[in-house]
Amino acid sequence: MKDWLRTRFEVGLIRLARLILIGRNVPRSSVVSRSDNNDMWSMAEKLEAIELRMLSKYE
Repeated sequence: MKDWLRTRFEVGLIRLARLILIGRNVPRSSVVSRSDNNDMWSMAEKLEAIELRMLSKYE
């Protein structure tokens, strides 16, 4: 039970980070360059893949 709760907490933190990165992805932002914008989007996709692997217990 302790491991399940810890995993869910960690997945929640990863999900929060992913949502922050996706939320920063705005077209023609004057604050964030296009390359940084693209990098943040790809990081969010990688975090989503990690999230799914953690939830499936790396099976």
